[in-house]
Amino acid sequence: MKKKRPKSKALVWSTIVTALVIVSAAALYMYFSVIKPQEDLKTQVENNPPIGVTAELGAMIRDSHEQYNLLTGFGNIDQLDQDKAITLSKVVYKETGEALEDGIADKQLEKDMKAIRQLARESSVNPDKEKVRMVHRYFHDLDIAVNRYEETNTIFGVTETLGKP
Repeated sequence: MKKKRPKSKALVWSTIVTALVIVSAAALYMYFSVIKPQEDLKTQVENNPPIGVTAELGAMIRDSHEQYNLLTGFGNIDQLDQDKAITLSKVVYKETGEALEDGIADKQLEKDMKAIRQLARESSVNPDKEKVRMVHRYFHDLDIAVNRYEETNTIFGVTETLGKP
């Protein structure tokens, strides 16, 4: 019968220290590569918000973001309701066109609205999941920049207005 060797205390402690170092390194990486850049963007937009945003445009961004949350959130993007996606895309295409026609003072926001309008036009004919997801992400980031949306800390970094983390 073989005898079991007692585990060396040094081996146990070295394993614990190694695990702590790995966990600490992962936490630092997450903070400096994900969390801090997103906090910096929020601070930047608080200090330098988009200029000349009308109440109507702010409301359209907020409402569209809410509608896209319902359409794509909670796993709904995986079983995308094509009819709802087409209907919403047509509404967004119309509303972004009206906003652009009225004029948007902030040039970065104007570029974002043009990009959304193009994606909405394409999605109103063929609601490709990735394009619908992208429209949602645009409205999500714009809602943070324009309306100070705070229900999440996630910034997708797809807009000119908010920037990339």
